[in-house]
Amino acid sequence: MKMVLNKFYLLIAFLFGTCLAIAQPPAPPGPTLPPPPGLPIDENILTMMLVALLFGIYIIYNFKIKQKTPM
Repeated sequence: MKMVLNKFYLLIAFLFGTCLAIAQPPAPPGPTLPPPPGLPIDENILTMMLVALLFGIYIIYNFKIKQKTPM
């Protein structure tokens, strides 16, 4: 008898639990942000290339100096 009551209580708990599991629909999404403005890329491209070239020469020069000097 006790096993039957436990199964009955378990069944009732599951049936009432499903009623509580039904949730509200999700809220509508908020307003979207405007896209970023289009910026020109080629404005300072030569300056950036020159800086990159000088930085590359600096790194290669330091690497060769470190290789030549023994510790």
